[in-house]
Amino acid sequence: MPLKLTAPVYKQFTLDNTDEKYEIEGATTVSIKQAAQHEHMIRQDFFSTLERKYDSLTPDEVSIVQRIALEELKQLEVWLTLVECNIVDEKEKPLFPSKKNKAGDQRLAMQKIQFENNWGLLPPDVATEIHEKVLEVNQQWGGAEGEE
Repeated sequence: MPLKLTAPVYKQFTLDNTDEKYEIEGATTVSIKQAAQHEHMIRQDFFSTLERKYDSLTPDEVSIVQRIALEELKQLEVWLTLVECNIVDEKEKPLFPSKKNKAGDQRLAMQKIQFENNWGLLPPDVATEIHEKVLEVNQQWGGAEGEE
């Protein structure tokens, strides 16, 4: 029998460190999905730029430049896998609104630029805790440099 695809794993987490530090009544939650090949390819593109530089004054020397901003990588990984979050802004509006797609799966209901703007509003420790949950569901992204 050939491989039969199954639905991706979806997991809900409570942000315990956030709730404790900010003395939240109730629970701050995020739901994260397991990345499929589509998300993995988008993430891999983040690593695709590698530049070699040659200098005619020193022909025996070659410099290699690869620009990797770990905070941007975290943001991208969360963008690709966050499906639901109950964090609200100062006007009590969801910071990362979501809705169900045609297949009935929960998805973010915002453009990437909106996500990036809202992500930038988070305290760094909250962003880090959300990203940790992404890596729990997507362990293939959790190697020494974000790769296994």
